Amino acid sequence: MANLGKVFKFEFLNLVTKRSFLLTVILVPLIPALLLFVLGMLNDDQTQNLGQIFTSEIANPLPIGVVDQSGIVKDYPDWLTSGALVEVVDEDTARQRTSANQLEGFFVIAPDYLESGKVTFIKPEINMITEIVQQGALDELINYNLMGSDQQLYLRYSNPVTYNYQFLNPETADTRDQDSLSTFFVPYAIMMLFYMLILISSSFMINAVGKDKENKTIEIMLTSVSPMDLFFGKLLGYGAASLLQMIAWGGTLAFIMNMGGQSLAFLQGVSLPSRVLVMGIPYFILGFFLYGSLMAGIGALAPNLREGNSSSFILTLPLIFIMLIINQLIGEPNSLISVILSIFPMTASVVMMARLAIGPVALWQIGLSLAVLIATVYFVVRGVSNLFSSQTLLSGEKFNIKTFFRTIVFGR
Repeated sequence: MANLGKVFKFEFLNLVTKRSFLLTVILVPLIPALLLFVLGMLNDDQTQNLGQIFTSEIANPLPIGVVDQSGIVKDYPDWLTSGALVEVVDEDTARQRTSANQLEGFFVIAPDYLESGKVTFIKPEINMITEIVQQGALDELINYNLMGSDQQLYLRYSNPVTYNYQFLNPETADTRDQDSLSTFFVPYAIMMLFYMLILISSSFMINAVGKDKENKTIEIMLTSVSPMDLFFGKLLGYGAASLLQMIAWGGTLAFIMNMGGQSLAFLQGVSLPSRVLVMGIPYFILGFFLYGSLMAGIGALAPNLREGNSSSFILTLPLIFIMLIINQLIGEPNSLISVILSIFPMTASVVMMARLAIGPVALWQIGLSLAVLIATVYFVVRGVSNLFSSQTLLSGEKFNIKTFFRTIVFGR
């Protein structure tokens, strides 16, 4: 037990004191937090500046002339144009009135507008921000006239169908607000967070064991530490360091989601459910023990770090698979495949957290998921311990995937 504690302390301090680890833990969450803070400080001034730019011409009392060479526009109703668009007989008159500061500018509707749809906008200055609004006003006027100046028909066209939805079974239906950013942003963010954290943290294990084998450090360590103490010490040490990384990244994400709406409009209404915060730590720890143990086993069996990293790809296939169907999982969180993947131990830590970010999950599914995951972690940790023997660690034999899984399941 004393040797286990020494290995744990050494591996933990060795990782958390590395500059690369510190930069990853601190800068990754710090940069978005600082950006959020700066945007929040500048939000009022920026909004005011954009508003001034946007309204500089909208608030201008000068109307815009319309030279209609196609003969389409015959009516200029005040309820539609509010006096912003006025009829001008010809282009020369429009130019004179614009030069005399009587018009802000003028549109010239081409004679073949019905075929070409061509309109020329002539004005002293071009402001790309307000061009869209000014052109939109002419679009509305042309559409109104193309509809025979029928106000009721135009209003129905400009205010299309309003759909109401009803569900056959409200208890099982997806009743989320499909127009809300939080509906998809929050589970996407949580899913990507746990996906990256589990892959990054588990890769620490294969690198730690592989490097020790390559530089012959493993031979020195085995003279004073048993293979079991070495394995569990590394697993617990790197697990503790990875937990710090998870808390730093997850805490920043929770802060941005819960507080970002006060500074940025697009984050309003976005929040991280408390159930994600409660279940995040146990699911991450179990996910790390599962993948970290398997990665350590590959590192123990592979002759060098390069071959170990290339062989670890097969273990990441389940996580890669759920990234390929991420839209389906988030779009249908209670579907059969989503439930199965949230219970299947290799994907449970990521998929279940995404489902918890979407909405409540049945307690029996959470309980079953945790039970299966704990049992699998126990089985895998016990199996990988079979690979941590002096014979395996000091062997230079080529990595064999069949030997890897056979040893985990049946022992040596």
